[in-house]
Amino acid sequence: MLGKRIAALRKEKGLSQYELADRLGFSRGKLANYEQGTREPDYETLIKIADFFDVSTDYLLRGKDKSSTIITDDAKKVLNDPETFLAAKDGEVTDEILQAALEIITEQLKERRKSDK
Repeated sequence: MLGKRIAALRKEKGLSQYELADRLGFSRGKLANYEQGTREPDYETLIKIADFFDVSTDYLLRGKDKSSTIITDDAKKVLNDPETFLAAKDGEVTDEILQAALEIITEQLKERRKSDK
C-alpha cells in the first residue's frame, strides 16, 4: 500500500518517476521498487518523501488522514499569534497555553472535517 500511495501522490503532482526520483535525490529504479512494493524506504527516505508531498509519514505508511499537516499548520499559527504570547508569563509558553492551543486546533479540525463532508 505504501508504494501505491507514493505512486498516487506522484501522479497527482504530474511527475514521472524520473522527475520525482531526481527531486528526491535517488535513482528512478529505487523509486520504482518503492512503488512496486519490492523495496521499502528507510526512515530518512520516508520522511523526505512525506515532506516533499506535504503529508505525514503515517499517511504514507497506513493511509491515515492525509490532511494531518493541517494540525501542524494550525498549531504554528496559534503559537505564533501575539495574543498567545501575551497570555504567557514572561514570554514562556506554559502547559495551560499549549493545552488551550491544542483545543483550538482540535475544534478547527472538526469544523473543517464537517465542511468537507
